[in-house]
Formats: sequence, structure tokens, C-alpha cells
Amino acid sequence: MARSALKFKLLLKKDMKLPDLIRIFPVPEYIEPPVLGLDISDRSIKYAELALRDNHLELKEFGSRIIPEGLIKSGEIINKSALMEYLKVNLNEFSGRGISLSLPEEKVFVNLVTLPLMPETSIHEALELQLEEHIPLAAADAVFDFELVPSSTDSKDHLDVILVALPKKLVEDYSDVVKAVGLRPYVFEMETEALIRSILPKDEEETVMIMDFGRTRTSFAIVSGGMIRFTSTVSMAGEALDAALAKIFNVDLFSAERFKKERGFVRTKENQEVFDALLPVISAVKEEILRHLMYWKDHSEHAHNSKAEISKLYLCGGESNLAGLSEYLSYDLKLPVRAANPWVNITSFEKYIPAINAKESLSYATALGLALRSSKFL
Repeated sequence: MARSALKFKLLLKKDMKLPDLIRIFPVPEYIEPPVLGLDISDRSIKYAELALRDNHLELKEFGSRIIPEGLIKSGEIINKSALMEYLKVNLNEFSGRGISLSLPEEKVFVNLVTLPLMPETSIHEALELQLEEHIPLAAADAVFDFELVPSSTDSKDHLDVILVALPKKLVEDYSDVVKAVGLRPYVFEMETEALIRSILPKDEEETVMIMDFGRTRTSFAIVSGGMIRFTSTVSMAGEALDAALAKIFNVDLFSAERFKKERGFVRTKENQEVFDALLPVISAVKEEILRHLMYWKDHSEHAHNSKAEISKLYLCGGESNLAGLSEYLSYDLKLPVRAANPWVNITSFEKYIPAINAKESLSYATALGLALRSSKFL
């Protein structure tokens, strides 16, 4: 069944939370190989592959590459030919491999849409007819899909669906780039869906917030009952922390980043100057969290089958390793804040200890979620 404006096919599975936005070249599940999870951001590439050994999952391979500045900006490919050349050199070893690729969170639109009762097979067409009412894209310029929200006692006379959409050109650009370097895109999906798959326990039914604190951007997501209800992205991120330290201590950005990792965001007499330098950026991030908490509190009653109170905040992304960050946020937000565990749905550490340490794992959460996407592991 065609499920996108690009006429690529989707394979829908009953145990999936959010259907994949694009399912390219579907193959029978019994011959479906494990895929390489590929997480491409503005300034880095991270990849991971899992393997099933002795009835448990293990990390088969992983790695990262630094992307030169100017090839991708805010998730949008701005120098397609240069990016292709870069990937040909840096991902040549994976030529011919099947991949699961994340699409940039900055460009994703997520919306709750209410529809009259109708067969599920008619929902896609109904959404296409009214797409511009819910997102700033025409149907012809969008790739979109939906997840049906389970009905509750107050929604027996209508349907609630989570609409997810991306610009068609953006999806085509990423598809063109990875195929041009010899990779076989098996599935594309939004970053948040991959994150949920890796860091949220399968039995997590509470309403939670996820903050992916990266180098060039910070993304927020609210998940209720295992379903994505809200996403947002801001540019305030790790680079701003480095810039603040570089300015105060008159050092280059490389030295500032090292200083940040060594000293952290800990308020002590010896570290007061570093703490004060980082505080404006961290405070701005905290204010974004507060804004989203208030938004959810005001709108959760309209999001059926959801809980009004956010029970906890999960931190992931490389910058979430900043010492003192979780304690500061928890104290100011009056909310439990915990470092995410990207291995929670992969291994219990009883049979296998991954080669990536706990801190480094936080920056691989999306890639691991993409790798876990293989139907052999779901």
C-alpha cells in the first residue's frame, strides 16, 4: 500500500509504534538482514549495527565521523555534491550495505488530528485532503504518515491520529545522497522514534520528556503511552557552551570544549567562574524545558489517552554528559532527571558488556535505535 508522496512502500507491523515514513525496496522478513543504523547530523555521523548471538543482542560494529562545516545546516543538505564526495571517502567500507537512516528532527512536523469515524484504510487519503490545515506544507510537497491513537471512552465517536510529515525535497535529498555513495536505504524514520526505541523501556507507559542535547541543536519530545505527542528543536546547544567558555577564558574552541568536559557545570568555589560562564546557556535550555512542560500541561487534555503530568526527563546526546547538568535541572524543575540508557532494550549487561562506555553511549542513542529497528530484533 503506497503511504507517501514519493510512492515508496511502507511495511506496517502491528507491534510498531509509529509507522516508518518511508519503506524502500521491501524484502520478505525471512531474508531481511540486520541493518546498519546511520545517524547523520549537521556536524557528525554515527553508525551502529547489532547482531544476535547466543539468544542475546551484541554490538557488532560502531563508529563516528566528523562532517565538515557547511555541508548540512539545521538538518538541510546545502552542498549535496560535497556531501556525496565526503561520504564516498568516509563510508566507503559500507558500500552495498542496507541502512536505516534518521531524518532531521528540525524538519519534522508532528500534530494530533481528529477525524470522523472511518475505516483505517481511508485515513491516509482523508489526511492528504486536509494536510495544509495541520502543517505548513502542501500535500504535493510532503511525505507523511500517521499513527492511530487507541480509542478511549471519550473518543468513541471520532478517530485521533498522530500525523507526522516532512518536506518531500529533504527526503529526496537524503535518499539521493546515501544511494549515490553505494548505500541501500532500507528505511528512513524520524530521530525521535529511533531514540524512543533505544532509551525508553518497553513497559514505560507514563508521560515523559526526552531532551537530546547535541553539539549544534537540542531536541525535545514528549512521549505518552509510548507514542510521540510533541517535538521541538532549538539551536541552543553544546557549541554555545564552548563559545561562552572561549570568550571568558580567551581560548580557542577546542580548548574550551576540553575545559568544559574536565570542569563541568558544578558550582564550587574553585569552579565558580566556569559555572557562571555556562549558566546563561544552561538557563536558556532550562527555560525551553519549562515552556514545553507548561505547554503540555495546558494541552494534554486534548491529547487523548495521555497523562497530564510529565513524570520524568530523560537526557541523551553527547552534551548531556556535562557533569552537574542533571542535578541542576532536577533541582530547578522539581522533576526527576535521569541519564538515558540506550541499552535498556538491547542488553541487561548480564550476558554482554558493550564496547561503548555509558557516557559515550548517550551520543549513539539514535544510531542504536536505528540498528534495533531491524525486524529480527523487534
